[in-house]
Amino acid sequence: MEVAYFFRKARAHAFSIESLFDNIQQQVKIENQFKPQKVEVPSIRNFAANIVTAGQKQSRINHITGDIHYVSLGMKKSNTVLTIHDCVFLTRYSKWNFKYWLFKFFWYQLPMMRANTITVISEKTKRELIQLTGVRADKIKVVPNFFDPRLQFSPKVFNSAKPRILQIGTKENKNLHNLAEALKGIRCELHIVGQLDAAAKEILEENKIDYRNYSNLSFEQLKEQYLQSDMVTFVSTYEGFGLPILEACAVGRPLITSRISPMNEIADDAACKVNPYNVLDIRRGILKVIEDADYRDQLINNGWKMRYRYSIENVTNQYAEIYQQIATAPETFSLLRPAKAAASFFGLV
Repeated sequence: MEVAYFFRKARAHAFSIESLFDNIQQQVKIENQFKPQKVEVPSIRNFAANIVTAGQKQSRINHITGDIHYVSLGMKKSNTVLTIHDCVFLTRYSKWNFKYWLFKFFWYQLPMMRANTITVISEKTKRELIQLTGVRADKIKVVPNFFDPRLQFSPKVFNSAKPRILQIGTKENKNLHNLAEALKGIRCELHIVGQLDAAAKEILEENKIDYRNYSNLSFEQLKEQYLQSDMVTFVSTYEGFGLPILEACAVGRPLITSRISPMNEIADDAACKVNPYNVLDIRRGILKVIEDADYRDQLINNGWKMRYRYSIENVTNQYAEIYQQIATAPETFSLLRPAKAAASFFGLV
């Protein structure tokens, strides 16, 4: 059975979705005997060209891997799977902002109407999607992210005198401001992956943080950052999933993350959890990891135990089951669907 995976146009600073589904393609071919093909849309901003290309490149099963939700408008509904990673556009703007309704309609409501099945990467995203759009719960399936098999467990002697701390991401939700304040006076090296703007640099300098900054890293370079680190910080205020949680656990590094959903559920007992809005609590967590060797070992061991739950084999089988269900299901049509979709858009159901 042929499965076409539709990807956004490649860009320098965003490759997490591509990395995830490149691995899924390889695994689904090996384990489930599908014939995957990769389709990259031609443009970052020319939405019409992307929709036309998606329509021309359809296969037996079509899987939109994320970010370009709207290309489902050019596809056949009965065999299209849409993966939504988060609801960030609907949480960023108020309902009084025109952008809220623009994103709600073209990034969520219409694409979801044109998909047979919607997959999300966490229960938190599923709850948000239902609450914000009114989509039926039975149309959504939770399929989590997975440990990248290229990341192997690699023990490292912890440098408690001056630990090397790895921070992934620099967008506002990554909470670099509070992290910098929490690290003030702690002897460490902060290695930051992601572009820093002037405001972020100012905060780091104000708090006298000894930091290094990297951007446009290849996967191998990112892997090396994990291997060289002593600990990983991921105290985000908003995530759809939180892939660095799995990446830190995969290589065997103690992790500090946020005590909010979905990080709280995904990390389980494999991370030191802190209140991302409380600088003192973040600082407490960092110091505990630095000073308590037994606690660090416990976090690392608990992270290792998570490998099956978030293995690529387990996740790929869940996608393969969805493809099989779509391929074998009879097509149905209901005159009530357009009315239900309109009602959900305006929040009436």
